[in-house]
This record gives sequence, C-alpha cells and structure tokens, in this order.
Amino acid sequence: MRKTALLFALCLTVLSASAQNTFRSAYFMDGYLYAHSMNPAFYANRNYIGLGVGNVGVQTQSNLGVSTFFYPAGSGSTVNSFLSDAVSASKFLGKLRRHNTENINAQLDVVNFGFWTKRNQFHNFSLSVHVIESAAAPYDLFRFLKEGSTNGNTYDLSGFSARGRAYAQAAYGISMPIEGHPEIRVGGKAKVLVGLVYADMRFNRFDVTMTGDRWTVDTDGTLRASNLPAAKTQGSVPISDVFDLDSFDPENMRPSGIGTAIDFGATWQVLPWLELSGSVTDLGFIHWKQDVRMGTTGTWEYAGFDNIPVNGDNSYQDQLDRKIDELDELTRFHDTQKGSPFDFLPVTVYLGAEARASSWFTGGLLATARVEGPYSWAEIRASGNVEPAHWFGLSGSAAYGSFGPKLGAALNLRMPVLALFVGAELSSLKFVSNNPNGNNKIKDILNGDSIVVPRDNLNLNLAVGLNFTFGKTAAKRLHPTPQPEQ
Repeated sequence: MRKTALLFALCLTVLSASAQNTFRSAYFMDGYLYAHSMNPAFYANRNYIGLGVGNVGVQTQSNLGVSTFFYPAGSGSTVNSFLSDAVSASKFLGKLRRHNTENINAQLDVVNFGFWTKRNQFHNFSLSVHVIESAAAPYDLFRFLKEGSTNGNTYDLSGFSARGRAYAQAAYGISMPIEGHPEIRVGGKAKVLVGLVYADMRFNRFDVTMTGDRWTVDTDGTLRASNLPAAKTQGSVPISDVFDLDSFDPENMRPSGIGTAIDFGATWQVLPWLELSGSVTDLGFIHWKQDVRMGTTGTWEYAGFDNIPVNGDNSYQDQLDRKIDELDELTRFHDTQKGSPFDFLPVTVYLGAEARASSWFTGGLLATARVEGPYSWAEIRASGNVEPAHWFGLSGSAAYGSFGPKLGAALNLRMPVLALFVGAELSSLKFVSNNPNGNNKIKDILNGDSIVVPRDNLNLNLAVGLNFTFGKTAAKRLHPTPQPEQ
C-alpha cells in the first residue's frame, strides 16, 4: 500500500483534491442548484433540499497522464515505462513542463438546502465532507530519473511537494440585490471547518549530484501531518516508514483542526442581455494540531530498469516495488520543529460574462484561477446553454488551461418535486483499460489490474445531484428583477 502511494506521488498519476468540487461547466446553467458554490451571489431557481446525494462530485486534473509514463512495446503483452531505453529521453521529457502538477476534488454533501425569502433574498446551508490532495514535481525530477548516472550531473529538484487534507464543513450563504439597484446582486458565504486528516511534504532545496557511483543529495524540506498513525519518528527514516498506513482506521479519526473561510461575489446586469459576475471562494485557513513535524536529510543510490513484462506472475508489480524502494531512500526525514500549524485553503477566483441570445439560449465565457503556490492553475472556458422547456436544460463547454484542453456537458431535469443534475468533464474520449473487447489503441497501453482512466492528461470531473424542490420558480438569470414567477 505504501509503495503504490509513493509511486503515484512521484509520478503524478494520483488524484488530488481542491477545497471544493465545483462543476464549472454549469456555471451559467439556469437550472443548476449549486452555482452559488462558485459565486455566492448566484441563486437556485427553486427552494431545494438535498440529503446525501444532493451534490456529489469527484474531479481529477493533471497535465500528465498514463501515456506520459507508459508506452506500447509493440505487442499486447508488454509495455515500456518511461525509464526504458526503448523510450528516448526527448520523447518522454518533451511531454513535461517546468512545473508538473495534478489535483483531485472530492466532496460529499451530507445535507444541504436553499430557500427564498422576502426582499428577493436567497439563503443556503450545507454540511459536507471535503478531501483535498495536490502534488507538484519539477522537470528535473523526471530528467534525473530518465537520463541516468553521468558523473558530475546535477539536478535541482526544489519545488517537489505533495499535500493532502480532509475536513468537514458547515456553510451558510446569502444572495441579495442592492437596494435601489436591482441590476446588481451581492452574495457571501461563511464557513466553519473541522480538520480531520492533514499531511504536507515540501522541499525548499533539493540538490542531487552524481559523484563517482553515488548520488549526493542535499535537501531542506519539511513533513507535517495530523491524525495519521506515526510508525516511527525517531532518527533518520524514509517517508514510507514515517506512517503506518496499514493501521489507519477512518472510524477512529478525531477532530484535529479548526478553521474558518469565507466566499464573496457579485453579479451586474450591465444590459438586459448581458451579465458580468465575479467571486472569490475559500478565503480562509485551518489550524492543525500536528502529530508529526520532521525534516529531511540523507544519501540515496539509484539504478534503473527497462521493459516491464505484464503477465500473471506479478513481475510488473515486483519491479515497480523494487524501484519504489530505491526512490523511497531519496526522501529521508528526521525530527524537527519546522513548519507552521496554519494551513491556508486554496483560493479560487471566478470571472464570468454571460449573454442571452434568446429566451432559450445563452453563451458564456468563464475565467477561473486557483491560487495555491506550486499547485496553482488557471483556465478559460466557453459554454453554451440550451433550455427549450422550463423542465429541461443542457449545457456544453470547451476549456483550455494549465491542464490542457477539456470538454464538458451537463443535463438538468426539473420535475414537479425532484431535480436531477448529471455532468461530466474530460480531456479526451480515449481511455486506458484492460477490457479484452476494447480496441487496440486502448488495450496496448496498459494491461494487468482492472483500470479505466483517461489515457492522456488525467482530467475527469463527474458530478451528480438529486434534490427535492418546492415553492415557486425564480426567474432566469439575465433578468433585471429576478422575482419568483407566479
């Protein structure tokens, strides 16, 4: 278990999560009940109650993927890793950037509801659980792994880092018009956060030099954790020996941090057919009670491996385990008091412009940026939204940003008592699978354990929501006075 987790962190093929799984393809969708999660000035078109499945989503984002690290070897029984001599350095390194990042958003709302009150105000409340994980690796980390043991080679691996957090959240938000200016709405949301699990590894200095037959490693890094079982924190140990993940039991988790955050946003009806919007979300922090505070030191020796046969004798996993054991020695930790207990949440900024071409079609342009040091990212998204009937809506979007191109689609059904929302975003329609009935392009990349993930950049966002709705229907956006319709 520890070996698989470490490999994923080093190769950036794991998932990471941001503070909240927001489905950006539905930002301009009239029937989307949870648009206020991106801009608290937005409102749901009806009162709603969601229990458990009201708003569920998982998002993965990366500028790397399976096809970055594994290559067809010319037959259906083997693949080459990026370390193989059969894969040229220029081919592999040409797929990398100076800074390589990935992230996943996972969120489960336990209970949520929203309702209209007098004076055209919309209120919402939610109790939810969030999981956040992010990783970043510099270009030199992969150049170091690929190009091998030339005497005198030096690599700068500073910026190599990974962070994960899980917390519970209670949030209350309100959206309202400015008195005397119904074309402007403002909104805010206050959040109370209870920390559950936290881990943060980062390197401010990480210099590796090949001298003779040894890699000399000079590091300045920290490892902080809360609510993870520490197996050993005395002396100098590799990261896999710091935590006893096999004994980790979520049922025994205790609150290990407390924090707060706010969202604020606004919309402006510039013209009857044009609306501008902007917001900032998750401006806040969690103060953690830290169980582990460690620093890094050590020397590590490296040897590569070539083609990985994929068959029933588990040799593929065995060779990966041996490689991970070597990589594990690169990051050795010892006791220290370095590191602040304050963990600032990733702040997300949204800027949008929406135009209504008719009563049933709107187009929008959305710019999004998440600010979180080495895990920061940005994208621009264009979307079209169709609502031919009050109970049926479709949205389609195309985006490009730090994680490459993405396509998105969403379906919204509003029945008399229920509202169903389903959406997906992905980077391409090509997936990796061991399905024997799959086409050759899919099957050649990776066989072995059962897996279905995007073949290229690991970009996949799935969202679903089923809510009870009641009360009058609010007017559509791009309406100067969105009073509930009779």
